Amino acid sequence: MSRRLLEGRTAVITGGASGMGRASSVRFAQEGAHVVIVDRDVAATEETVAEIRSAGGSVEQHVLDLSDQLALAPWVERFGHDTVDVLFCHAGVPGPPGWKFDAEAWNETMVVNVWAPMELTRLLLPRLRRSASASCIYTASTSGLRAVPGLLTYAASKSALVGFVRSLAVQLAPEGIRANAICPGATDTPALRRDIEDGTVRASLEAIAEHIPMRRLGSTDDVAGVALFLASDASSYLTGLALPIDGGATA
Repeated sequence: MSRRLLEGRTAVITGGASGMGRASSVRFAQEGAHVVIVDRDVAATEETVAEIRSAGGSVEQHVLDLSDQLALAPWVERFGHDTVDVLFCHAGVPGPPGWKFDAEAWNETMVVNVWAPMELTRLLLPRLRRSASASCIYTASTSGLRAVPGLLTYAASKSALVGFVRSLAVQLAPEGIRANAICPGATDTPALRRDIEDGTVRASLEAIAEHIPMRRLGSTDDVAGVALFLASDASSYLTGLALPIDGGATA
């Protein structure tokens, strides 16, 4: 029997209870990781934990609101693991559309999408350094790589995150710690379906797919598979990437 890709490793996943984050939590656990789910949605976290445990996976849950800047350091102090092998900062917020931002909405988007990943990396860096194969993964977006009208605040936050990841990769490369960003395009998630239902996104899933060369939206498993690759030793010589997962849309 072949060894699982993340056997014996500890993986922290923020936003790991729904959509792409949930698919990644399940996939990492299937590949042998002890998954630490960090999410503010208690019910969704409990459901994800139950799914993983029912399949024999190893998992624990932590309720944490990443928009609370005073909460991160105390949480890390209580965190019970000496070593972190994978830090997957997936949690994010969409931010206000177009010009409809005020200081509070803009700040929340930047805190959750940029500051929280940076701060968690800084706080967990001593534990990442104890790993023999540490990998840091950050969920950005194709909005951080190309122009997308109407997503001014969100695009600004994801562009900033990509810049952070590239600089982090170069800074940590001599220590053997890798850092990469994944940049999903249109992905069929519960959040996208809610946005279509409430009119935030004024297009059907079918209409969105028509503008993608592969003629389909991404799935949560598509994203989880790439995250697993970047978390594993299969990508041991890759760092500083901002990798689109978009069916060829940015090509």
